[in-house]
Amino acid sequence: MTDFEDRVRRMARETMSTLGRDGAEIADVVEPPGADYCVISFADPELKPIEIAKPLGAGGDQEWDEITRALQYRFRT
Repeated sequence: MTDFEDRVRRMARETMSTLGRDGAEIADVVEPPGADYCVISFADPELKPIEIAKPLGAGGDQEWDEITRALQYRFRT
């Protein structure tokens, strides 16, 4: 597991809680080898995975924003 994967996994589960959903709905977070993004997959097979881009020098705030926007869009909140 890379540091980026770990951060995205943690942030995604915390964001799910903030959105009033269960963090366990996230099945896995994977950074493909050589990629500049992580893929968040869900326990519900009906939900398509989300790709989260690795921020280029912006840091944690941009990651939080990206993850929050993506999950809000996915769950229409």
